[in-house]
Amino acid sequence: MKKVVLFKSLSEDYQKAFSEHNYEAVFVEPLEFVYINLQELSEKLQQNDYDGIILTSPRAIEAVSKCWSPSKFVIWNSKRVYTVGEASSRKIKQMLGLDALGETWGSAENLAKVMSAENAASSKFMYPCGNLRSEILPNVLQEAGISVDALTVYETKENEHLRESLIDLNNNINPCCMVFFSPSGCEYIYRQLQTFSNKLSVLPHFAIGNSTAHKIENLGVEIAGVAAKPKAESVIESVQHYFRTLEACS
Repeated sequence: MKKVVLFKSLSEDYQKAFSEHNYEAVFVEPLEFVYINLQELSEKLQQNDYDGIILTSPRAIEAVSKCWSPSKFVIWNSKRVYTVGEASSRKIKQMLGLDALGETWGSAENLAKVMSAENAASSKFMYPCGNLRSEILPNVLQEAGISVDALTVYETKENEHLRESLIDLNNNINPCCMVFFSPSGCEYIYRQLQTFSNKLSVLPHFAIGNSTAHKIENLGVEIAGVAAKPKAESVIESVQHYFRTLEACS
């Protein structure tokens, strides 16, 4: 069974999906997260001057859940909750009990376009996010006259065990390809790969989305494929398409 490295935290969805297609998923988390400004977040969640909230990352959802109380924040039951991807939508339902819009839109850029079309120019949205957030979404919304109240609720750092994990991958795992899930993860991984002689850099590189793909290309590495949507099935399709094409050309 071919082994595929997924640079993300352990996911049963991905593990199951890859196993069903005869791949073994090997998970390596390149990032660590520190939650901050939770008191300010709690206070903002009690305000009633927002039309909705934007939660585009699992960490932002987790940050909100750390100060969430269904009875305390009933005002959010009637407000719009936007996200990207099915996994995040499920996480919002499980952790916050709220129904989210945007699980099929695929990217923050698409989300921003839909939000601009659906909401009045006078709308105001809360945006809990990380310190390395992309400015694409708030910029598009602000150009449409929609107010975005961004609050940094977590900081992204390099996993202190990343180099050790990469050396183990290089020496013992023998994967057929690697899948990257964030621009910051790409940067930390390549920073460590440059510190030792490795076979990993020449493996096919796949990305969960365009921003991650652009980061890999900026590091001087060719992209083998980009998932059409941020979900396990789309990642597998990208990987299988690459190897089918490779076999057909050989």
